[in-house]
Amino acid sequence: MLSNRPLASAGLIDEVIISYNISRLSDDKNDSEITFAFDDTKFDPKMLVTFDNVATNAFWEGAMDAVTADKGLVLTGRSAMLTTSTTLIVAASVDAAAIHAVIRGTQSDRNGGFVIPCDTTTSVTVLSFGGAPFAIDPSDLHNNIGMNCVSGISSGHIVDDSWTAGHVFLKNAYFSTDITKNTISIAQPV
Repeated sequence: MLSNRPLASAGLIDEVIISYNISRLSDDKNDSEITFAFDDTKFDPKMLVTFDNVATNAFWEGAMDAVTADKGLVLTGRSAMLTTSTTLIVAASVDAAAIHAVIRGTQSDRNGGFVIPCDTTTSVTVLSFGGAPFAIDPSDLHNNIGMNCVSGISSGHIVDDSWTAGHVFLKNAYFSTDITKNTISIAQPV
């Protein structure tokens, strides 16, 4: 149904696809962008995975194969709402605690967050969709605040086992939504 999508209805675009490429401030590229198509110069097409949007509430949510971290932590049976409207990854309290338990030197703060070592090298593959793992760069795991590094993975009230995945994850993936097909695509950025 394209009647409520003016660009598609007017024939100005062929497909109703919105793609996001979010860069890291630390990479000093300043090249984040949003496009209304796939831009295959921004990702490796061989690494593109597409999966159904399972949300019924206007979000973009996909089933995760697994959540993994150093030392063998594996969580399954989760889903993630992918969103550009938040910087953090927000997980159920038990999941956030399990991830931070494998990041050596982590401390809980009194607000339900975590302080992690600024020099952590823990590899966290937080989201795996369609058999494709997307590793989060250790530099994306923390925000420097004064002398502390606050984790980019927070605990919060989540519906069922659904996570919210914002910029901490999306800086590590090229992210597209196809409104017509109600699908999500992610790929390894180049």
